[in-house]
Amino acid sequence: MDGFLLHLPGKPRSALLRLCIATGLVMFCFAVLLGLQRADGLLGFYVLLPAIFVAAILLDRSAGIFASILSTLLLYVLVTPQGAVLLPRQFVLPLILYFLVALGFALVSEALRRAWEQAAAAERAKDLLLQELGHRTKNNLFMVISMLEMQAKLKSNPEARGPLEKAIGRIHAIASAHEHFRPFEHRGRIEMRAYLGQLCAHLANALRDIRPIVVNVEAIELYLPSEQAVPLGLIVNELVTNSLKHAFPDDRPGTVQVTLSFGPEVVLLVRDDGVGCALPKEGIGTRLTRLLAQQLGASIVWEQPEKGCLVRVSFALPTSVVGARKRTIEAAASTSTEASMSARSG
Repeated sequence: MDGFLLHLPGKPRSALLRLCIATGLVMFCFAVLLGLQRADGLLGFYVLLPAIFVAAILLDRSAGIFASILSTLLLYVLVTPQGAVLLPRQFVLPLILYFLVALGFALVSEALRRAWEQAAAAERAKDLLLQELGHRTKNNLFMVISMLEMQAKLKSNPEARGPLEKAIGRIHAIASAHEHFRPFEHRGRIEMRAYLGQLCAHLANALRDIRPIVVNVEAIELYLPSEQAVPLGLIVNELVTNSLKHAFPDDRPGTVQVTLSFGPEVVLLVRDDGVGCALPKEGIGTRLTRLLAQQLGASIVWEQPEKGCLVRVSFALPTSVVGARKRTIEAAASTSTEASMSARSG
């Protein structure tokens, strides 16, 4: 709706200019009516209604009413015999009905634009509230993270510190999703490339210490609704955390590779070149990962390549998300083509 309103020109401030535009619209439609009448004798009053609709939508109520009166006068002149003042009896009632219909058309059309503008304003206000809610939620989550980090530092017992650090990582994954939530853009979906990049950078800085471990992220430009982006981010958090903590013992170097691709379905790959992985133990992290995959309707498989460990998560996208991604790709391709043509002409 906002896009439709953006394509509508602004209302001219000058009342005289609005009346001139309305006059031009009516005269154009009246010329079309005359052409139809000369072609086959058709006297179609309805041909003038688009001028009234456009005048009321683009200008205001007064322009629509003026267009109704002007079109009625033109019809009066058209159907009145030359030299006569009064209308023929057979045209009196149709002309009165036309004027009433045209007047109602003008009032309804102008009210329709007002309703569109009010609905668009309400939608923008809703987006602002959602953005503010997301901002406050993010701040509250980071406050919780700070409190847990302080508590973890005070705990000298490693058995107590470990669960606190895992909780901090999971809360940070959720907070990062709120940080990338933009209700104004992409229908409130979260851009996964930036989200996963920031999430993995935080995990690497927090968990690798001084070990020579590299965390790489390769992700397509994909926008997911928050109900899918957050579980996927939490899965990445669990898998990358597990690799950083267990795949590279004795300060050995290595690489953790996170790849997000889209073909018939979304595929997330988390691979490391560490010591390898056996079947995952059913700890809290593994159970949480399986539950999150189930929430996404995804399949999750642990594989053991020649070196290291590979976890594959795949799931289908809703039709609306697939359509939105297709439109984004087409728009990007169109922009690229226009830029290339412009460069060649230059």
